[in-house]
Amino acid sequence: MASIKRKTTTRPLPQAATLTERRRRTTTKELRANPDQATIVETVATWKDKSGKKRTGVVVDGADGVRRVRVQSDTYYAKFRDGSGVVQEVATGCRDKQAAQKKLDDLLSVADKVRVGSLTAADVQIGEHNRTPLADHIAGYLAELKSRGVNADRIKTSETRFQAACEDCGFRWLRDLNAEALRKWLRGQTEMSPATYNWHSALWVAFGWWLTGRRLEGKRQSQTGERRLTSNPFEGFGKRNEKDDRRRIARALTLDEMRGLLGSAKRRPVDDALTVRRGKNRGQRVAKVSDARTAKLERLGFERALMYKTLILTGLRANEMRTLRKADLSFGDLPFLVLRSSNEKNRKGSTIPLRSDLAVELREWIKDKEPSDLVFNVPTGLLRILNRDLEAAGIEKIDERDGRIHLHAMRHSTGTHLSAAGVAPRTAQAVMRHSDIALTMNTYTDERLLETSVAVELLPSLPITPRDTEAKSSVAPTVAPALYNSSQNGAIPGKRGSMPGSDEKQKHPAKHGVLQGFNQSGRQDLNLRPLRPERSALPG
Repeated sequence: MASIKRKTTTRPLPQAATLTERRRRTTTKELRANPDQATIVETVATWKDKSGKKRTGVVVDGADGVRRVRVQSDTYYAKFRDGSGVVQEVATGCRDKQAAQKKLDDLLSVADKVRVGSLTAADVQIGEHNRTPLADHIAGYLAELKSRGVNADRIKTSETRFQAACEDCGFRWLRDLNAEALRKWLRGQTEMSPATYNWHSALWVAFGWWLTGRRLEGKRQSQTGERRLTSNPFEGFGKRNEKDDRRRIARALTLDEMRGLLGSAKRRPVDDALTVRRGKNRGQRVAKVSDARTAKLERLGFERALMYKTLILTGLRANEMRTLRKADLSFGDLPFLVLRSSNEKNRKGSTIPLRSDLAVELREWIKDKEPSDLVFNVPTGLLRILNRDLEAAGIEKIDERDGRIHLHAMRHSTGTHLSAAGVAPRTAQAVMRHSDIALTMNTYTDERLLETSVAVELLPSLPITPRDTEAKSSVAPTVAPALYNSSQNGAIPGKRGSMPGSDEKQKHPAKHGVLQGFNQSGRQDLNLRPLRPERSALPG
């Protein structure tokens, strides 16, 4: 049982169709039913489809009495019995009858191989997937990511990079997937950073495993998915070392730079409004600004400064701060903010403690807001605003080692100053919410801001005694016994880093310049005071 034919279907009669009558000879089957009727008169509808192609069909009466049009499919369908003995009807996609017959012969050949055991049902299924465009497989993979709760922005970026690679590498079908073609394309992208290169590599490797049927349930992987390929064509695709060629290296701000940035951010909206841009008074702060607008601009400047301060003292990412709402803040005995899992990068959710002075300012700032209101009105061009605030404060955005200040550099400043304040590495890792302590200690700690001279002063003093003094001191213990109990390393209790006989005063790291602004508990003072309090309702 095997045949090819065009499928006949009925559809509603198009409203713009033109109806005509025609005569045709009866078929053998019709002639048997009515021997006296040699010809049949039928109504034919003619119309244009959406693409402008002319279509025709015979008008028939439906079961409900509504007139419909009967049309034939443009391509042939094959009907056959597969290797399991089940009757199948599949589209050949062929408009030519001979080509459709060749397609049917191939299907029958596969069915025979399955029947005798030389092919498996899984092999047949893989063959079917090879006839599906690659774009459909990618859409299925992205739908899988969405069902797993992957961030929507990450899915959108993955889709964009899939499209770019497929277009430039010529990937149209599963059989086109080739690791060498992808490698040549990636190496040809001279402006691509190692981090982006590794993103592409991980994306295609994961997609290749998905094609082989690997699925992820929680943190466990299993080979339970639908197999579309027998093996991963990108297995073992290498990555680049991101440390060898880092782009946009963030640098932490010094204490003076942080204070200068907050001050310029708070003042700049008013200064810009007062500054004349053209004419003989160009550059002078003589423009007329109403009291109401001045108060509004002062509030805007305070909000920007408070945003920077929040980023520095909490380690929040810019997108995490952008989604923060009043209901996420708590001002009890231990003030903290709750970062929802849907807004955090790792999708776990966190509770972040707030420094006391920051908590006071945030509480005053949101007192008139509703619980569902956003804490800050973060503009889309915040990076451009930051660059102007840096320029107004006289802070170089890029230093001599190509380290630059951007929004994420605020988070680097958090990690660096935690280390500079002597916070234990494990505690700093918890504040930064890193899964790997090496990330906290290496990537997010700028060693240039760590005062190694202070650390060296904490080492024990080791005076070298002259030989004549050494000979005299050999009898000293029997003549003048020590009036203290020495510790294991010989240091005097209460005199860390000193040896007996040393009058040197121990330097305290909190008195060093880089640590100014941190109190004895290791916290930094970055207090904000609103401008012109007599005319502004800003929090103090």
